[in-house]
Amino acid sequence: MDIIGLLGGLALFLLGLDETRSSLQLLAGDKLRTILFSLTGNRILGVLSGGITSILLQSSTAATVMLVGFADSGLVGLAQANAVLLGADAGTTVVVQIIALQISAYALLLVAIGFFVRFVAKKRRSRYAGQMILGLGLLFFGMKLMGDAANPLSASPYFADVVRYLGDNPGVAALISAVVTVLLQGSAPVIGLMISAAQTHALSLQAALPMVVGANVGTTFTPVMLALSAGAPGKRVAVSHFLSKIVGAAAVFPFLGPFERLVTLTAPGTPRQIANAHTLFNVALSILFLPTVAWGARILERYYRPPEREPKFRPKYLDPSAIEAPALAFANAQREFLRMADIVADMFKDSILVFDNNDLDLLADIEARDDKVDILNREIRFYLARLALETLTAEQAQRQMQLITLTADIENAGDIVNKNVLALAGKKIAHSLTFSEEGWKELEAFHAKVAENFDLALSAFSTGDEELAQKVLRHRSKLIELETEAKQRHIERLHRGLRESLETSGMHLDLLGYLRRINGIVANLAEAVVQSSARNAQKEMA
Repeated sequence: MDIIGLLGGLALFLLGLDETRSSLQLLAGDKLRTILFSLTGNRILGVLSGGITSILLQSSTAATVMLVGFADSGLVGLAQANAVLLGADAGTTVVVQIIALQISAYALLLVAIGFFVRFVAKKRRSRYAGQMILGLGLLFFGMKLMGDAANPLSASPYFADVVRYLGDNPGVAALISAVVTVLLQGSAPVIGLMISAAQTHALSLQAALPMVVGANVGTTFTPVMLALSAGAPGKRVAVSHFLSKIVGAAAVFPFLGPFERLVTLTAPGTPRQIANAHTLFNVALSILFLPTVAWGARILERYYRPPEREPKFRPKYLDPSAIEAPALAFANAQREFLRMADIVADMFKDSILVFDNNDLDLLADIEARDDKVDILNREIRFYLARLALETLTAEQAQRQMQLITLTADIENAGDIVNKNVLALAGKKIAHSLTFSEEGWKELEAFHAKVAENFDLALSAFSTGDEELAQKVLRHRSKLIELETEAKQRHIERLHRGLRESLETSGMHLDLLGYLRRINGIVANLAEAVVQSSARNAQKEMA
């Protein structure tokens, strides 16, 4: 056996698989976000959504890890996640069916066509299509190299003894396959190796069937390990997926003989039969478990109660497995950004109460919330920075920079509340100062208008409503005028010699300035919406 040829073929196979996956995700674009967030309580739609998602991601493991994060964040329930996972497991068999196509002789032709299309195409989607064809060509050429390298095995009596042993000991075969699946981070490469060996008659269907089952069980280990740091809902999703595959494996193992006879009826040739066995196993699990997902979820929630730790503040939506799908990663980052902005908005609204009630406890609580804002600011920026520029479209690269900039802006607004506004409040409390009644009413009114504009800006940004964004920008201009008027009235009170106005003059003017600065930062959200709408309009006209 040619070890170098086998390893080189495996490397090309994995590279082709990765190229095909990334190009499919780029072709899908923001539609992937729509698919993933179309999850509903309807079990059939959940299965369909899971199937489409795993086809685009070409990995049921990635889909499972995402659902662990969704469940941990409260976005999906266990029954809903289970239905999606059943679809994801069935959908991921599509890539194995493609691998089983007997077109290795045309692999280099696919590479040439894919490279040519990618090189000469002007339109972005055409380049992605070329990249996908190139990836498929590399995948099939890698399989050909692995088959050529393994060809001598078919004539080896020692290897024949190994294959016979695996056929007679399905538990050992399944265990080996599961371990290799964990190491290669997916069932597709493992089953691809089996198909390649079967094409040279080095692997029998009898030995391959328990390995197919073992590969399916192996795909559940990575999500289980990653879920160890998740909360109870996320752990239940990973454990539920693992249990469904274990139950399926236990149901199939006593009937491997009849299962083999059934599979032989589906198609001629061992390579195609191996792919069909993988599909039949997962489709059968979907049919078997779909009617019971709600019942199974209730049992697992009742009897599986992992110990709860003191929740540590952390991002809720920044799923690391979504980095490979930029459209989903942006959706996650925007959700986390809005969560961060909501915290800052609450800090801002509560800060006026510290002045009004001389509440040192509330002051400390707001300061603690700013620490959470700092955490989210750091994690969102790091998350977005992990998106490789070469995998992003021009529009996505622009969106990446926009989100990073807006995240820094909102963090700056939080710092103004924490370091400047609360510092004034602390000074007022420490020195027992009092605003004049007229001056305090003006400050409260100005603060309320800025808070209202903050809410409008968040609503405009989250919905992409240009009309609402324009309203925020008009309010920004109006509030600048109101600040000038408030300062003039304050100066008039100073001229009248009001004691409270004299004592708190600097504090009064500084607070007005800080509120105006926060309003300016808030308006940046509206500016982003207006700019995005303008770009979309230009795109439609082009």
